[in-house]
Amino acid sequence: MSKVSPHIDLGTGYVQISKLPFDQAIKIREFVPQSSILSFNTSEGFIADALEYSQYEYWFDFHHESYEADFSI
Repeated sequence: MSKVSPHIDLGTGYVQISKLPFDQAIKIREFVPQSSILSFNTSEGFIADALEYSQYEYWFDFHHESYEADFSI
């Protein structure tokens, strides 16, 4: 699974957790404390589940376990 690009608004990069690939969204919600999840208004509407891109990048680079299914016998 690849790293997503940030949304940029008001000079701040963020990712919207609900728009991440399903496995990433589940795992990152388990990793980050609730206090790290941001809510704010943008020109496109209210965002209730944003995470600073730097935190997402750290999690992806050091904690995200990408794996391929091993079907060997």
